[in-house]
Amino acid sequence: MNRRELDKYLRKALLRPVEPESPAGRFRHFIAMPVMDELEELPGTLASLRAALPPEVGVLLVVNHSPDTAPERKAHDLELLKQLRQGVYPGVFWIDGASPGKELHKGVGEARRIGMDTALACLPPDDLENAIIVGLDADSPVSRDYWTLISGWFRDHPNHGALSIRVRHRQGRTPEEETAIRKYEHFMQDYVDRLKAAGSPYAFFTIGSAMAVRASTYAACGGMRVRSGGEDFYFMQAAAKVTQMGSLDEPVVYPAPRPSDRVPFGTGPAVRSLLAGEELEVYSEEAFAALKALLELVNDDLRLPEWRSKLAPGTAAWLENRGFFRIWPGVVKNTPQLPGALPRAFHQWFDALKTLQFLRTILPGTGKEA
Repeated sequence: MNRRELDKYLRKALLRPVEPESPAGRFRHFIAMPVMDELEELPGTLASLRAALPPEVGVLLVVNHSPDTAPERKAHDLELLKQLRQGVYPGVFWIDGASPGKELHKGVGEARRIGMDTALACLPPDDLENAIIVGLDADSPVSRDYWTLISGWFRDHPNHGALSIRVRHRQGRTPEEETAIRKYEHFMQDYVDRLKAAGSPYAFFTIGSAMAVRASTYAACGGMRVRSGGEDFYFMQAAAKVTQMGSLDEPVVYPAPRPSDRVPFGTGPAVRSLLAGEELEVYSEEAFAALKALLELVNDDLRLPEWRSKLAPGTAAWLENRGFFRIWPGVVKNTPQLPGALPRAFHQWFDALKTLQFLRTILPGTGKEA
């Protein structure tokens, strides 16, 4: 990434002042962490980072809530800002998104975006290929070898620009909560494993507290998505479209297993649903078999109409309903005739979201959707 490309991104970046002073030029890497109502959890997470991070890694908090947040949560955030300004947590930098007039309006995605954009702006611009920006949450302590494993992975994979980091949720506070969080972990692992078995390039975890990208990749994929939920999913999907994605298989992040209503979907709402006796949505073996059959046909001969004739009727109908056959001839025309170019173009279109939609709706062997 050259300086012109960086400046282009920074012109649209969400930047805010950093306290107690600007960390620009002081660090080679950053941990960016949104914080909302985390007076109890944050101290443990910061203590784990002090034990894991070398001096070249900065920690940047975005203390935030929205104007309609419950008064008690607002009070906790303002108390945290007071503690930070009193020096209770030395060596930490923060952004105020919680004081009256500075509150955020678009949820956790906006907080992540501000933190990661600001981190990018504070990094040395001539080393963005090697600089790493890591997403973490305030309720997610890390292992002592957290940074050693992350930085070592990027060093050993110079052609990869993004990393999905393994988590292991802490023990539930009750037997019921413990059962719920392990069931959810199994659900997530099973989904990724079955995507991998089907040949999907999107077979990785998308968890906001466990993702890392090169700074150049962060800017190239358009930065963090500003959403009230699912921002990590859409961001990692975008990163996978511009770089190779890897996975760190050893768990080094330990999020809280608590139920939560802070976001519309994800771990907290899933645990809450399981505790209420509801079941998670599990996609059928037939749907994964249909996905595997489709992806096995994705190769350099991906041209119509020959390729269409090889599809199962239900898959062809699904693609037809999504407009694939209308746009694909133009994609083929504008794609260089190089090995792997057409499969890459297909996966740009048939991305992580469309994969999920396919698994939710396909009825293999038919022209219908569920």
